[in-house]
Amino acid sequence: MRCGITETVKTLESKTKVVDVIYSIVEEKTRAVKYFLEGEEFKETLIFGAYLCGNYMASSLVNDSEKVILVDIYPHLKDIVRNNKDITFMDINSFNLALRNNKLNPDLVIDLTGLGGLCPEVISNFDPEVLIVENPKGVYDRDIFQVDNSLERLKVGRRRGLLNTYRISRVSKTSGTMTLVIDTILDACHEIRELEGVLYVIPNLKYYEGFLFHEKNVKKFMGEINTPAITVSCLDEDIHPKIDEILRRNIDRVKSFVEEIDR
Repeated sequence: MRCGITETVKTLESKTKVVDVIYSIVEEKTRAVKYFLEGEEFKETLIFGAYLCGNYMASSLVNDSEKVILVDIYPHLKDIVRNNKDITFMDINSFNLALRNNKLNPDLVIDLTGLGGLCPEVISNFDPEVLIVENPKGVYDRDIFQVDNSLERLKVGRRRGLLNTYRISRVSKTSGTMTLVIDTILDACHEIRELEGVLYVIPNLKYYEGFLFHEKNVKKFMGEINTPAITVSCLDEDIHPKIDEILRRNIDRVKSFVEEIDR
């Protein structure tokens, strides 16, 4: 807690950090995928898309698969991969080479690349036991619906699932993790602002994807998300617990499930 312009005004920061919101959401998506898999074990798991969810999901599946391969078109995203020794990271060149040489034979394929991501032709190279594709849509938006081809990607696999993520009683345009992080924090700010004695609320958000994809600076990205999610100017420091309670309530609105798709 710090004082504001005068000692009457207090400046509070949430204990919840941006990275905590991110991990809560990717944990929810991963939980839904593992529930769908029903404890099944695999010989080779192939996950497309390291940012933001693929990295966490790959780490969570290392005990359920003899081999986990994480593919991303951005080579520098290897630096965000947890459990490096247990996960094989491939950039697009390494992946294409392995594909041409018939080195890939996954029995579990997970596509988390979303809008503008993986083309259906790439997935058609495989015949997995299970294929899961993330549905990027969060609400009806004509332009987003026109771009989305997630169902076109679900054409192979003996068992197929569509990973859906929504927010209870709230609207997000897409199911993308960063979209959900931003909307969750902003909605929490609106609720906190209504508390008695609150002067204003600031979401501590930045253009994180600029650090990661434009500057290609993984260290800066990791540093920026490791900051308090919200700053509050108020008169009564006793509201501090309510800040994180409201954030948690909004985080808990995010729910994921995998919808079985008939062949």
